[in-house]
This record gives sequence, structure tokens and C-alpha cells, in this order.
Amino acid sequence: PLTKSALTPGTDVAQVTQQDGTLHFSGNLLIGNISETLAHMRTFKASVPLTLDFSHVQSVDTAAISLILEIQREIHQQHPDAPIVKIVGVPDNLHSLMKLYGVDSFLLN
Repeated sequence: PLTKSALTPGTDVAQVTQQDGTLHFSGNLLIGNISETLAHMRTFKASVPLTLDFSHVQSVDTAAISLILEIQREIHQQHPDAPIVKIVGVPDNLHSLMKLYGVDSFLLN
């Protein structure tokens, strides 16, 4: 399977690896690195259906939710009939933020 990875420079490193139809996230998804993480992610050729795997993410803030929503928006824009992006491996800290903002039932279909 094709694997591609992007490393975000800086102190709070986030790594994204693509394997088939899954983007695997690890490290920290924080406001300080989320723009770079998104820019690196855009170098991948996203296929549908798409799965986002957060099982190796350590620290998050609300920027992680923004990242997920942006990925969903871009996929829907490119593939209007595509199924909703599947999200797996959500750590407790990210799940708590999703619940706090009332998007858990929407994002965790």
C-alpha cells in the first residue's frame, strides 16, 4: 500500500501518514501547528471513502476540531456524493472537546 507522510516543523510536532484511504494522525494537533499540518495534508491525494485515525494523537485543542471540519468540507466539495468522513481512534481529550462544542454526534457518525 502507498504510504506518504508529512512532518510539521516546530516544537509541537504533528505527523500525518496516509495509507490507502486512511489518514493517520500522531503527535499534537494544536493551534500552533494546525495550519502547517493542513497544508502538508493537502499534498496527499485523498480518496473516498476517507477515514481519519487519531489513535496516536497526544495533545489537542479546538484547532483539531477545525481540522476535521475542514477535511470534511474539502472532501464534500471535491466529491459531493461521497460518504461522510469516518473518524476512528478518538482520544478522550478530543472526544471531550467534541462533546463540549456539541459536534460529537455529527462527527462521530
